[in-house]
Amino acid sequence: MTKIFNTAHSRAGFTLIELLIVVAIIGILSSIAIPQYAKYRKGAQDNAAQAAYHAIATSQEAFFATEGTYAPNYTTLSMTGGLVKDQNVYYGSLSLYVNSTTELPGFRFTVRHKADGSTVYLYDSARSGSTVRTSTSTSLTSSTW
Repeated sequence: MTKIFNTAHSRAGFTLIELLIVVAIIGILSSIAIPQYAKYRKGAQDNAAQAAYHAIATSQEAFFATEGTYAPNYTTLSMTGGLVKDQNVYYGSLSLYVNSTTELPGFRFTVRHKADGSTVYLYDSARSGSTVRTSTSTSLTSSTW
């Protein structure tokens, strides 16, 4: 009876080789999955910054259509109900200017995601659109462009 008990007991569990193979497979799968997850996350953060970027540009144009001038700051845009700020996006400087060639008013602003500030979006109304810049700088003044 003792011999039967010892034989049954020694068969329970996994061998060291089996455990090492499982650990190796998990390591290989995680080495593939983690970079893909980071890439997916950065893409989502860029999309959030782009959404804020388009919201500001649209809000400024709507403000201009009703008021005849661009809003001087984000607070004015928010108070008019035209802009709802995303808490995950860093809103850089918003500056107004008059184009010296056409003498038309214009505006510039920059945005980036707070978690990953490597992609910065600059909007300049005189250029009718955007400039995307990859930078490690946390300063988002339009004069640095």
